[in-house]
This record gives sequence, structure tokens and C-alpha cells, in this order.
Amino acid sequence: MPSLLQTDVPLQKTSSITKALRSRDAPLLSLLPTARDLYSSTSTSVFFPRRNEWLLEWLVQRLKEDDGPAGRAARTSRDCWEFLLELLHTVDAGIFAATLKRHGIVPLVAKMIEEVRGAESPEDGVAGLLDGVAAVLARLRETAKQESSISASLKAAPEVCAGILGAFLAICRQLLERGLPVDHRWVDAVVNLWRGSIWGNANSRKISAVWSEKCLGAAAALLVMPNIMDSLETTLKNMVAEYVFGTEILFPVTAVQKQSSVKPSTKELLPLLAPLKLEDTAMLGTYLPLLFHVAIKSQERKRSKADLAVVEALFTALLSVVPGLDLEPEVPNASASGGDIIASLLQVLIETGTALSSATLSRIVTKFAHLVSKDAALVRWSLVQTVLEIDFDTFLHPSVTDLNAQLFSALARAKPSDQVSRVLGLVVDGFVKARDVPGFVERWKEQLNAGDEGDVWRSDALARAFAPIVEDSLTTPQVVKTVDNLRVQKQWIILDAILRGLRREETELRLLATGALAAVIDSARSDGNNWRAWRLLVRIGSISPQLLLPIVEDAVRVVKGGKKWKEAMFASEVLIRLSEDTDDEEALKGAQVVVDTAAESLSKSKAWDGKITIIDKKSFGIALAMAIVGGHLGILEKVEGSHRKKFVDSLLSAALAVEAPSGLADARQVCQALVTRAELYEYPAVKEALLSALILGLAPFYSVSGDMSSAIKNPPRFDPENKDSYEFIVSCIQQYPLEAMRRTSREKILDICLLLDVSGFSYVRPLMYKIWKVGNGASFMATDCRVIKRLFAVPGATNIFRRILNHIFLNRENEKNKAYLKELIEMNHKILKGSKKGEGLSAGDLEMAWVTITEFWKFKNDESIAGDLEKMRKKYLQLLMKSLDSEKQINAKALNYFRETWELERDDREDAKALAAKVVGKTAAAWSTGVVDADSAVESLGVVCAVAESVEDVMNVTAFAVVAAETLKGERQADILRHYQSTIERLDIPTHREVTRRVVDSWFSEDVGDNIWEPFMVLINNIKKPETPEELSASVDVFSAVHSRLLISLPSSRSSTSFLINTKCINTLLRSHSWTIIQHNLDTTISALTLAACPHGPSLTSSVDTDTLYISLTSVLSSILSLHRHRIRGRYHLIITLLQTLLTLLFTPKLSRRKTERALHPPWLLPPNNPHLTVTSARAFARVLQTFCDPPVSTVRTHNSELTESERSKERKMVGNVVGPVLECFVKRVLEERIDVAVRREVGLGVEKVLEVLGRDGVKKVTARMSAEARAVVRGLWAEFGKGRGERV
Repeated sequence: MPSLLQTDVPLQKTSSITKALRSRDAPLLSLLPTARDLYSSTSTSVFFPRRNEWLLEWLVQRLKEDDGPAGRAARTSRDCWEFLLELLHTVDAGIFAATLKRHGIVPLVAKMIEEVRGAESPEDGVAGLLDGVAAVLARLRETAKQESSISASLKAAPEVCAGILGAFLAICRQLLERGLPVDHRWVDAVVNLWRGSIWGNANSRKISAVWSEKCLGAAAALLVMPNIMDSLETTLKNMVAEYVFGTEILFPVTAVQKQSSVKPSTKELLPLLAPLKLEDTAMLGTYLPLLFHVAIKSQERKRSKADLAVVEALFTALLSVVPGLDLEPEVPNASASGGDIIASLLQVLIETGTALSSATLSRIVTKFAHLVSKDAALVRWSLVQTVLEIDFDTFLHPSVTDLNAQLFSALARAKPSDQVSRVLGLVVDGFVKARDVPGFVERWKEQLNAGDEGDVWRSDALARAFAPIVEDSLTTPQVVKTVDNLRVQKQWIILDAILRGLRREETELRLLATGALAAVIDSARSDGNNWRAWRLLVRIGSISPQLLLPIVEDAVRVVKGGKKWKEAMFASEVLIRLSEDTDDEEALKGAQVVVDTAAESLSKSKAWDGKITIIDKKSFGIALAMAIVGGHLGILEKVEGSHRKKFVDSLLSAALAVEAPSGLADARQVCQALVTRAELYEYPAVKEALLSALILGLAPFYSVSGDMSSAIKNPPRFDPENKDSYEFIVSCIQQYPLEAMRRTSREKILDICLLLDVSGFSYVRPLMYKIWKVGNGASFMATDCRVIKRLFAVPGATNIFRRILNHIFLNRENEKNKAYLKELIEMNHKILKGSKKGEGLSAGDLEMAWVTITEFWKFKNDESIAGDLEKMRKKYLQLLMKSLDSEKQINAKALNYFRETWELERDDREDAKALAAKVVGKTAAAWSTGVVDADSAVESLGVVCAVAESVEDVMNVTAFAVVAAETLKGERQADILRHYQSTIERLDIPTHREVTRRVVDSWFSEDVGDNIWEPFMVLINNIKKPETPEELSASVDVFSAVHSRLLISLPSSRSSTSFLINTKCINTLLRSHSWTIIQHNLDTTISALTLAACPHGPSLTSSVDTDTLYISLTSVLSSILSLHRHRIRGRYHLIITLLQTLLTLLFTPKLSRRKTERALHPPWLLPPNNPHLTVTSARAFARVLQTFCDPPVSTVRTHNSELTESERSKERKMVGNVVGPVLECFVKRVLEERIDVAVRREVGLGVEKVLEVLGRDGVKKVTARMSAEARAVVRGLWAEFGKGRGERV
């Protein structure tokens, strides 16, 4: 709505103006422009004395009294509060104190904050509104220091201010839920309002009650937000600790009591927690643990540690908040949410290192853990685990005599799981702490005797938990006695766990000396039908293998039995270990039986899930093969060759069968594990046996590879049904290191792969390429060049062929190799000549000829091939030109062949240029119809780049490269630049200079896209320094002009791409081509960087992160300081301005600003689209600042002079005279803006250099013009800087 002062209706009288503004018919927001015009008007046509005081009274009254939607809109409008702030700055403090006393500012704020909380979308514009309200309250508080009457207007009833605080906290939560930050100034303003309302109020109980009623729920909801700011979190926790869990609340003192005799009580605390009862139970499960944590920590601040009585009181009070949740009745509580809340509260005890009494914990377990439930799924093991972590004595407390028995019974009924395993581990730890490990062993035996197979007492998890504590908790005599007792009772599970835990040699020797282990072996032999007894024998074998020699015959019998699979599994391991650790012949024969049994069983086995308890006929072979391959590979080397071959062949045959379902181990996985194990290649016999089996698996191609001449003419037919098997075998062979293959094996594999490739199985080509990395002179491909044509029947054999030729070239003096190379040339030449007769050339023929020509060209002076090679090249180019000219569509591969072949000599340039012109025409025609082929476009550009020489040619190439990049939309950009780079590198200095000048003139004269920047970067990178003075002068003129144009365009960049490449070009000129830099451009560079980083900098569109943009600026500055420092002396004021600007950017931009507040950051760094700078940018700035203050030796040395310490000191003194404003800027921003802690830490490293170069006297001069707050900041910086230097603050 326009201002009334700007309408045609004359309002010359004061009464007319006031009447118009006081009209309740018009909403306040519609009158605000008129009021603003009146406030800012300097016209003398209207006599209105003390207009600002009247406007202040009018605005506050209308804001407070207007009702309805219009009033709410005004109170929640940022403009109204900003106008109020401006009026407060212009009106005398005494006058606006009276205005606020009449109308009240606190009720107005309360009304506004409630309306914001009740809005449907409180986040819309709320940041600006809260900025305005916070600024108004800050202005009033600042004025109250001089005008005491203002303080009275800011003080309201605690109920009102508590309501404001509670509503504000609710708004903060809504903002955080939407990912919006909360400004610390808002928090300070509202918290100060609350603090002021209770100042001098001695009734702490009433204050706590008011705060709890209005704020506790909102504070708890806000504290659980994961993205809450640290400062806000600290403030809220302190308030909760003060008003809810304060000392006078937990320790209420009556008139007849002394403070020291008071015990903790929940009488005062329970009413304060009552507001939480209104919350949902699910939310209470989140709130209560946090409040419990805050309460315990608040008590630790008053004591070294919260005592048991205090924790009990807090725990009981918090439980009372949850409906129906208490510890008194003995009836178990089946509520899932109640149990979860209890568990989360107990977890806080672990985090804080506190505890509840054993009696309380016992009641908790009895009521909520459901240990006596017959349904094992109902037991809350998470709760049991938490209680065990707090205090194991809970289960031994006399108040619940049978709790320990209930725990063990529940464990017996439980199904094995990770949770139950952790509980078992804690139970073991509890008995260890109670020094009653024998007692646990007795309980373990009882459960084993009473339980069933598969329960947790028979699990490996319990054995793993028990084993580490054996020698720490039992003496050697106790171990011997326990082993002997368990042997008598045949408790193999516990014995196995004990033997797992033996680590000390002393214990093992004592067991051997007393004969305890020998007695265990005798008992285990008598119980040979128990697989756990055999597992125990494996443990004993790791201690003393000699003891197991008498049971070899028993083990062999079990392995051969073929029925007791679990027993056979461990009996096999006994035999394998004996054969590995002893020289006993019978043991070796037994190991051979094991290997044979594994081979025979593999054909019957399908898969195994890894569980020893369910090994059967269908999984025994896989399990035994995994044991041999995974831990006993050496046994395959030790057994006779026939047994080894039988095992390897069976394993491969099983691997080629049907693959097992996901999650199960099968023979294919075992075979893959075998070829990938490094240990395999330490056993020559095993390695060769496996490789031979893999080669034999490629039948029928293996069987015919002996006569390659006839086999290549009539190769075996490739059966698609065997594709999977062949791929598996080839992938296994490819895992073999080349040095692990004999040369004959490699050559055999190459011949087989050739037959497979010729038959249509090209999967072998990567393997062929790998093997040809080393010489294979006897392979068929290296002896008969005719087969190369068959190899190229399917295009794509280039890399293999190149490696073949490289190895033949190494021994080209060999007569056979000479004949091979000559025959290869003749064969290709014949193929090319045959095309005249209409036979045509296939894609493979073209590829083979291209490789042959390009590889042989390095030996073009060799008399034996020179003539034929040159004829072949010319013929090849003619055929390619004819083909490319006749085809309607562009053949990208043929273009590539032509370009690389033509570039070998670069002759017949006119014909090549004609072809390039036709190719460009075809490409443009295709683009005009919307047909865009990246390969064709890139290769067309490659041909055009290859023939370009003159300035006009290169300009056309540049235009083509830019258009291609735009058309392909960034695809194949690296290839485009590679072709363009090859052209620019060939140019002489005058041509390059002229091309650069023309590109810049045409580029900056019109609006071009970002695609020109990267080709232009290529031009800059390839600048060459002329040798003659005339040429040098001409180059400096051109490239200094280029530099100047870059500097002009930098602050007006439109995209991040252009911005970054612009700075890279400038940096390249400064670093690599410093001879092109003139003084004017050096000064302008610093100014351009400052403009790019100032609030009037460019608005960039792209997804490049802001750190990259910032570092591009600091990199240019670093180049100036490192390489051109002697040229900027006397211009340090430019550097200081740039450093101040760059430093300001490291501070977090404000989300919202007043209209009158000047922006500090450039558009490319403003939220919400661009994130603020991180520690990476801070580190880059600190390095630049350190370089400026403490120049390296290379930067202050003048040309042809030696560095002296006086020169460096002189430079530091010059910097010290000018660097003070940087320190002032840092301090000012610290006081006014926000900065990340990690960012400030990195910036501080640079500020330390500023302090160092300033010295004490310099710092005094800088701080002399600072405020008291700023001097306090500098004092802290100087104190930190002076640590270790003996400096006095």
C-alpha cells in the first residue's frame, strides 16, 4: 500500500496525519509505510514536533492492542520490529522508558511469541522476526545500564517470562526439525528476559515450579534434537539442573534440620516433573534418560560423584512420570515400553559411572526382565545385560534369593544369539570378579547335564568368553585339578574351553608332567563316538602332538567309517596336524586317507553353512576341503602326487557343478579361495597340480592344442552350455601371478586361449593380454603370423597384438623373428592390395593394418621392411580416405586409424585437409538433424586438429572444439582437450601468440559459454618464452593484455567453472610465465581478488563447493607472495584489504539481516544454497597469512643476490607496520559474527604469526583504538600465543 504522504490528498496538518495513523479501520501494516515516511521525512511543510516520540508511542500501542488477523500479522512482521528498533535509537531513553512503562514491552513479546508458535508454518520468515525482536530487547537491555527505569519495564512476572521462554523453545524445536539453525542472539535475549524476571526473587520453590510448568516439556523435547547447537544445549541443561534438580529441591531443609543431616527426598521433585506426565510414553522413553543424565551430572558438579541415595531418589522420581510404572508390586510388568524406559535409564548409569543399590536392581530384574517366563522370546536380555554391566551382585542379593537360579534357567531356555552371548560373557566376568570361577564351572556342568543339544551352554560363544580368563583366574594347580575332575565326568565342552585359554608354558608343562593330558586322551578315546571328544584331542595336539600318536589308528578308522561325519571331521584334523608336526609315517598315511576321503566326498557334497553341529553326508566334503585349503595347505604338498592330484581334480570338478545358493559355502568358493591365497604359490607341487587341472578343464580345446596348425583351421566348436565353466576356469587362471607359471604352461594357455577366441569365446582376451606381459616365444601366435588375422576376426585384439609385437621387436635380430615380421608386413600389404579386386576390408583387417603400421613405424629405417612399410602406409591411407569419403555416416574408428597413421609423416596435407573439411561437413549435418554421436564428434575433431597449422586453421579448430563440447554437453571433454592440446603444442611462438590474441578478442567481445574456458586454459599452459628481444616484447604485449582481460572478467563471472578456470589461468601466468607480468596487472590482480570476495562479487551458478572457490583465490594470492613479493613492496595496503576480505568470509554468514545492515559475504557464499566455508579454507587462509607475515627465504631474495638475515628482518618489520588491521578485523568479527570452532583454531595459527610480527609494542598500538571487549579478546590471544615463550600478558 502506498504511503499516505505520497498520495494526492494533502495532509498538511498534524491533526490530519495523526488521525490517519490512529484510524483502527486500516491495518497497522498498511499504515507502516506512512509512518516510515513521516519518520524519515525532512520536509518542513508539516510541523510535527517530537514526531519520533509520538511514532514510538503509536507503534507500541498499536502492536499491543490490535487484535484479529491484522494485529497478529503486524506483531509477527519483521518490518514492525525493525521500525521499532530504529525509533528506539532516535528517541531519548527517558522518554521511551515512560512509553514502555505505560504499554509494557514484555506482554507484547509474550503475545507475539505465542502467535508465532501457533502459526501453521512458523519457520516462514521467523528468523528475520526473531532477529528483530532480539535486537529490540538487546537495545533495551543496553540502554537499561544508563537508565534504571528501563530495567523496570523489562521485568515482568515470572509466569509471563516463563511462558515466553517455553513458547520460544517450542519454536526452536520446530526450526531444528526443518533443518534451520537457531541464532545464539535469540536465545540470549529470551533467557535474559527470564533471568531478569526472577532477579532478586528469593522464593526458589515458586521459580522452579513456574519454570517446570512452562518450560520443562519444551526444554526436554529440544534437548533430544540431534542437531541442537552446543550453546543452546548447554544453556538448557544448566537451567534444568538449576530449576528441577537443584540442591534445595533434592535436599529440602526444614527449620529444625541442619543442612549436613538432610537426606535426599523426592517430595519437592515429583511436582516439578508432573508436566512430563502429559507427554506420550514413547517420547518419555527419549526424554527421561536425558534428564537423568543431566541430573546426575549436576550433582557431580557439587560432589566428586553422585552418591547412591541421590541416584536412587532421582531414579524413583523419574519413574513416577510414566503412568503405571513403579517398582513396588511384585507382579511382573509385561509392558514393552516400560521395560525399554527402564533399560534406557539404567544405560545412563553405565555412561555416568554411577549405580543403584543391588536391592533396587533386583526388583527391576524381577519385575521387568521376565526371567521366569516359559516363553524364551519374552525375556528382556537387553535389560539383563545392562544390569549385569552395572552390578553382578544384583543376582546374588538376599532380598531375591532365587534370582541367580532364574538367570541360569532362563539362559538354558534361550536360543543362541549375539545378545545372549554378551550376557554369558558378563556372567563369566561376574564370577571372575567374585573370584568364584570354580563355582561357575560347577553351574556350567549342571546346565550341561540338564540341557539339550543346541542350547547356549554348548555354544562356542560361551567357550570364547571363558577361555581368556582361565589362566588369569586359576592357578596352575587349580587348572590341573579342574582338568582331572572334568575328565572323570567327561565334560568335553568345558575341557575344550579351558584348553583354549592355556597360554603359559608353565601350565602346559605341568599338565604334561602330571599326566593329566594323557589321561584326558585315554578318556576321550573311550568316548570316541562323541565329536566333542575328538575336538578336544585337536586342542591337545596343538600342545603336544606326540601324545596323539597312539590314536592314529582310531582316527583313520573314524575317517574311513563314512557315517559319523562330525567325529570324522575332527579325526581328520588330528591326522593332518600329526602329519604336519611329526615325522611319523603312519600319521602321513592317515593324512593321505584324509585327502582321499575329501576327494571322494566332494562329488557327493553340495554346500555347507559353516556350522560344525550340522555336518552331514552332503556337506562333509565341502567342510573338509575348506579345512585343508584354509589352514593345512602344506599337507597337500607333503602327500604323494596321486593323492594331491585326486584332491585337486575332485575340487575343480565339484566347482564346475551347480553353484550353491547365496550364503552357503560350496566347492566353487573353496576353489576361488585356493587360487587367491598367497600361500598356494609357496607350494610348487600344489600350484602346478591346480594349474594343470585348470588347463585340462578347458577340454576339448586342450586336447587339440598339440597340433595348432590344423586346429586353427578347424577349431573345436564352442558349446554355449560350457560358457559358465570356461569363465570360471579362465578367471582362476587369471589369478595366478605370471612368475608362478612356467613358460611352457604360459605358452600352452595362450594356444588354448587362441583356439577359444577363434571359436567365439572372447572372454579369454584379458588373460591373453596379461600373459603376453612376459615373453612367450614358442606360442603359436609368435611363430605363425597368419593366425593374427584370425585373432582380428573379432575386433578388439589391439592390446594383445601390440604386446606380441613388442616382445618380437626385442629379439628382432633373431632370424625366425625377422622372417615373422617380414611375413606379417607382406600379409597386411597383400590384404590391402586385395581390396582392389572387390574383396573389401573388414573391421578387423583395418584394425590389424593400423596396429601393424603404427608399431612398425619406429623401425621404418630398417632396410628389410622400409619399402614395403611405406607402400603399405600409403595404400592404407588411400583406402581409408576412399572409404571415409564414400560413406554417408562417419566411421569413428576409421577416422582414428587415419589420423594416427597420417600423423606418422604428415604428408599429403592438402588431401588430409580436404578429408577434414568433408568430415566437419558431415558432422555439422548430423548435428543439424539432432543426431549426436560422441565418438564421431571426437574423432572428427581429432582429424581437424591433426591437419591444422595456420592461424586460421587453429581458430577454426578452437571454434569446432567449443561447439563440440557444447553439443556433447561435457561428454568426452578430456578427449576433446587432448586433441586440442596436440594442436597447440605444435604451434610456433608467433602462431600461438596470434591465436591467443584472436581468441581473447572474439571471446571477450561477445557473450560466450563456459566451454571456451578449458581450451583457453590449454592456450595459457602452452605459452613459450621467445629468445629474441623483439619476439619477447611482442609476447609480453599480448599476454599482459590477456592477463588484463582475465582480471576484468573475474569479478563478473557467471558460473563456478568460468570462475575457477579464470583463477587457474591467472595463477598459471603468475607462476609459470612470470615474464609476462607487468606491474599494473600485478596491482590489478590483487584488486580483482578483493572484488571477487567482497559483497559485490559474482553470483555463481554451479554445484562446485565453496571451499574450492575460496582456495582458488588464496592460491593466486600465494603465488603473488611467493614469486612477486619484491614487486609489491609499497603496495601492502592492497594485500591487507584482500586479507581482511578473505578473513571475513570464514565467518558464518547470517541467515537474515536487517535491510539497513550491509552484507559481508559475496553472493556465491550466501545461504541457503551455498554452505559456509570449512576448515579446509581456513587452513588455506592461515598458510597465506603465515607466508605474508613470515616470508620464506626465496621470496625476499632479489635477483642475483644472496639472502641475508637483515633483508628478512627488514621485510618482517615492513609487514609489522601494516598488518595491524588484519588483527582488528579478526577481533571485530569474533565479537560480531559466528565462526566454527575448528575453523577458528586453524585461523588462529595465522593470527599467531600476526602477533609474532607485531610484537608487544605493535599489539599495544593496535589495541589502543579498540573497545574493552576487543582488548579482552586480544588479551586472550596474546596469552595463548605467549605460552612457552615466557611472555607476560
